[in-house]
Amino acid sequence: MHVKIGIGFGLFAGGLPSPETICNYAERAEDLGIDSIWLSDHLVSRRPALEIATVMALFAARTKRIKMGPSVLTLPARHPVEVAKSYATLDYLTGGRRRVIMAVGLGSDPQDCLACGVPAAERAGRLAEGVTILRRLWTEEHVTHKGKFYQFEDVTIEPRPVGGALDIWIGGRSDAALRRVAKYGDGWFPSFVSPDGFRAGMDKLTAYASALGRPIDPGEAGVVLLTHATRDRATATALAQQVAQVFRTDPEAMAARSAIGTPEECVERIRAYVAAGCSKFVLFPLATAESLVPQIETYGREIIPRV
Repeated sequence: MHVKIGIGFGLFAGGLPSPETICNYAERAEDLGIDSIWLSDHLVSRRPALEIATVMALFAARTKRIKMGPSVLTLPARHPVEVAKSYATLDYLTGGRRRVIMAVGLGSDPQDCLACGVPAAERAGRLAEGVTILRRLWTEEHVTHKGKFYQFEDVTIEPRPVGGALDIWIGGRSDAALRRVAKYGDGWFPSFVSPDGFRAGMDKLTAYASALGRPIDPGEAGVVLLTHATRDRATATALAQQVAQVFRTDPEAMAARSAIGTPEECVERIRAYVAAGCSKFVLFPLATAESLVPQIETYGREIIPRV
């Protein structure tokens, strides 16, 4: 199994990083051989959050190889024509070398949709219809669409992604999310799922897809893990407890869905997912702005080479 490990970007509980730090983060990740950067998407939030397509354009200007994508884009809160244009442009800015991957979902906070005038009950329908529109606009000219939520005539976007439609991964870990992946996703992208939960989810996904006559590539699935690598046991313990409080779960259950601890413990946690059949990972640093780059230095030197 060929394991690929990317990093996350966008959890700024300790304050926004400077533009210089943001650029250093992407450049250093590429230097370290990290596979990809995934940006956390929030339109409205209690904490600072940057608009992710803008940041990805900055990354495109400062890197040459590393892949990038949203983790995950709240597609129902946006018009799919605008999204298709933005991400086709990002594909162009990154050299048209399939460096941009699309991951979409309902969104972790319904307020993002509500603030954009989208009722919570419409999110699932808009997600499915939006994915269809993205694929058509990325591969066809003169597209006309008359759906339940979106209607337009004779729309063409230029440039379109080189090589056809971008891969579209679907986020979420519920049965409903798995059925969405089985029906119209190119891959599965759950956050904060345990190794056992990942294995069980893949079994369900395979069964759902088989019933629809769609093949599922087990390599087209990856997990997002909150991560902090430190030699300081007290720091690791305190951070794990804080994360458990934020997610309103017990520390033991959260520890099974995170990689917080010494580099050796983080390696063992990732290996548990590999044993469960997972080959793609996003390590999302729990770090202050000042320690973002040092965290990925640790990932690149002490964790990734060992898995």
